[in-house]
Amino acid sequence: MNKQSGFTLLELVIALAIFALLGLASGRLFDTVVRAQQATTSHEQDLRRLQRAVGVIERDVLQLASAVIVLGPTTLQLQRGNWRNPQDLPRSERQQVIYRLDNQMLWRESRGLESSTVERQRLLDDVRMLNWRLFDRDVGWSHVWPVGKGAAATPPQALEMVLSAGRFEQVRRVLPLPQGHP
Repeated sequence: MNKQSGFTLLELVIALAIFALLGLASGRLFDTVVRAQQATTSHEQDLRRLQRAVGVIERDVLQLASAVIVLGPTTLQLQRGNWRNPQDLPRSERQQVIYRLDNQMLWRESRGLESSTVERQRLLDDVRMLNWRLFDRDVGWSHVWPVGKGAAATPPQALEMVLSAGRFEQVRRVLPLPQGHP
């Protein structure tokens, strides 16, 4: 008798087919995981850029040095204090800051009170909409400041910023103003 041990051709074909299907499925799974990771990384980078821009605005607002705030349709102008001076230059600690929307880019322009040099910093790209409002206890939210007689003597209590940028729709941030607290 001739006893041969081993696999038949049919068993080998079935085993190859199963391994091919497993390889194809794991390849697609790997591709899906890589795409999800790339999308997550892109979303994280966009969120970090937005948080950085809002953080810069928040730091300027928290250092507000004057109740004089000028609002425009897409601009905000204020004067901040506590301007860092690491080189100990003879200058004021106050700084004029303007936030401006120009060609879907949010810019921060700043200059010292006695300086004519303007530093321009791009904060955020792809800004489709930007609105500023100030809150007064007696009047409520307003797109213009000062509101009413004697309002310049009483500073606003809060600043609202609403923007749409990139994949983020209607991001609203309300910042309490340091001079607006009773």
